[in-house]
Amino acid sequence: MLDSHCTLRESIKLYSQKHREAWSTGQFRRRAFRYLIESVGDIKIAEFDYCCAEDFQGWLAGRMSAVSANSYVKMVRPVFSWAIRRRIIAADPFDTLRPLRTTQQDIRVFSEPEIQAILASSPNELWRARIIASLTAGLRRSEVLNLTVADIDFERQFIKIRPKRRTAYTWPWQPKNYQIRTVPLSAQLYNLLLGVILPGLPAGQPYVMLAERRYWSLQKRIGSLSERVCLCPDENFSKPFKQILRAAKISDGCFHDLRRTAITNWARCLPLRDVMSLAGHSSIETTQKYYLALGPDYLQEASRASANLIKAIGATGLEPATS
Repeated sequence: MLDSHCTLRESIKLYSQKHREAWSTGQFRRRAFRYLIESVGDIKIAEFDYCCAEDFQGWLAGRMSAVSANSYVKMVRPVFSWAIRRRIIAADPFDTLRPLRTTQQDIRVFSEPEIQAILASSPNELWRARIIASLTAGLRRSEVLNLTVADIDFERQFIKIRPKRRTAYTWPWQPKNYQIRTVPLSAQLYNLLLGVILPGLPAGQPYVMLAERRYWSLQKRIGSLSERVCLCPDENFSKPFKQILRAAKISDGCFHDLRRTAITNWARCLPLRDVMSLAGHSSIETTQKYYLALGPDYLQEASRASANLIKAIGATGLEPATS
């Protein structure tokens, strides 16, 4: 039971027992608390004050980037909010702590030539389907790998991202933020699934984006799979995609950049709130900050507008100076 005598280590343990979180989120939060304890000691949660919060931030800033430090601070705060609701502490010690200043990183999106090269470099149709699913439906890696036949409505051409429960053929899985959403089924993915992937799917296999051997090896131990494996049932995923990028002569990028590319493309023709819903984000700020890149067409339009402005004022404002 959480009380004022609980230490930070005991508090995160109780919090983890009481709150259901995605495996990756729980791992991140527990790591943040390990750093917290390393920086200020395993003190009682009731003794943790603003000075401790500031010391923690300073400890992080000396060891990692400002972006990472801010992320770890953000990860520990829900435990203190929980302690407030349980009336163990009166106020959030992080409430007036200002985040470290950061430089906005460029959002990586793939250009059309890069996308063509990625698809041409894919080793098989399964990888082409994975890439197209993320690129056209904005799916995360976990959503791609946990996609089943039942999630796809071929008649109305949409995909439903929804949780799975454990059965004889499926393992438990939850979408990020527990958000159920509907995304478009593109013509390219439609044709690839119906023409190649589904006809080759073994009887009894519901997952469309997993290789046959991998699926049946997991199905044999379906009752004992860890949450990490359920989240990413193809653990040999990142290395093959990096090989695809190298074959396409692309020096940077990751699979998640396909999703960023999809969301950026949606934003060019849809209202931002609709983009947020399609992406499965809990706030518009997330969509704006991390996913919307400025495309080359916008830069060209801005350059054209600037040229027109200069042309309009040139006769009266930009004459050569005379002595």
